[in-house]
Amino acid sequence: MKDGASAQLWSALLLAAALIAAPWRGHIDDVDAQLYLVLVRHLGQAHNWIDLQYLPGLLPHFREHLPFGFWPGAAAFRIFGEWAVAPAYGLMTWLSIAVAARVSTRLAGPWAGVATAIALGTCESIWQYGGRVLLEPPLFLLTTLSIDAVLRDRPDFRLASFWAALAVLVKGPFGLLPLACVVMGLGPRYFLRGALASLVAVVPLAAFLEWDRRHGSSWWNGYLRDQLLASATGQRADGVTRWWFPLAVIAGRFWPGLPFTLAGAFRSNRWARPLAIACLLVAVLLCLPHRKWGNHSYVSFPLLAILAGLSASSLIEKLPRILLPALAALAWILSVAGLGKRVLQPPCVVHGELAEHVNRVARGEEICVVAPTTDWLTIGELAAERDLLPFPRSSLPAGSGAPRYALVHSGTEVGGEWRTVGRAGDWLFVER
Repeated sequence: MKDGASAQLWSALLLAAALIAAPWRGHIDDVDAQLYLVLVRHLGQAHNWIDLQYLPGLLPHFREHLPFGFWPGAAAFRIFGEWAVAPAYGLMTWLSIAVAARVSTRLAGPWAGVATAIALGTCESIWQYGGRVLLEPPLFLLTTLSIDAVLRDRPDFRLASFWAALAVLVKGPFGLLPLACVVMGLGPRYFLRGALASLVAVVPLAAFLEWDRRHGSSWWNGYLRDQLLASATGQRADGVTRWWFPLAVIAGRFWPGLPFTLAGAFRSNRWARPLAIACLLVAVLLCLPHRKWGNHSYVSFPLLAILAGLSASSLIEKLPRILLPALAALAWILSVAGLGKRVLQPPCVVHGELAEHVNRVARGEEICVVAPTTDWLTIGELAAERDLLPFPRSSLPAGSGAPRYALVHSGTEVGGEWRTVGRAGDWLFVER
């Protein structure tokens, strides 16, 4: 890099790192992240790297997602301890930003790389969730590496297939989506090699599922049939069913990069048209599954940021050289000071008003969560943050086998051997 672009890129990456780390100083209530932390903890404690286990009384054999995306967290857990799990996922998000910047630098020069790092690193959906135990961080990294291998003058389809295969093992079809769309954007000249690379990328997952089918069909039924196929065909009722929902997510959450992505499609750079086609295809294909979630659309963000870098490069080059280093330094000061917690939702009662009561429950002890429907957030809080064994019930259990403590949603009758010792919001803390 020349003309100071290298220093500006590092400043942009340091800014992104500060933003990713900022929420760690607060308390995060995130159903998926808390559930996944428990899965990672159990992987790290066990000798089995395949059987995902949540709680004895709830999803004792978790099959919603494949185990491979949780391996980095389990490895960090085993080597360094549980404190390192979230930073491991944050590091993968940060590396994804760096790889996307490298792609833009190769396609349109060093200032395009800086612009891409800013567009992706300052996107709230990236930095707010990038340091949590979620599947998106490894998915971002592997899919961005896969498109990095083909967005070259001489595409390396074998390397692209390797990275895409790992991405597919993390999150199924979403791991293949960016590569397939980039290949289609590059034109018919690359269709055959791209199709072959995509086909090879699916082989490891297919082999795993076939092996599982021959040994009990746990993943074959739980993941392939009940998750992938049910989500695609509408057999699952959860999620969002509006066909245009992924477009709304991209339009509403990919900021500040979205205007530059739209402008990038009209740049004279020879890579602009293939990238624009790829971005459009990703957005359209994300609309096809019947069941959708907002985070499903995030897989498109690195590709959108690369296109944004093409159009924003000239603007970024004109900025005062001191601006990005100053912003990075300020972001780190605010992050270390703990101001990142201000972007988070107020903690639930388990970490707030009822914390003194919940702290009386010994680690590894059962606690009943009584509510009309399964309260995943409360259960996840108890399991992830307190290392307890919560289990859902619609009414308070009785008898010698009942636990000593329970959290009860207001409106539930409390009597007999149970007495209320704490109250906050819609919850009661009761004991026998």
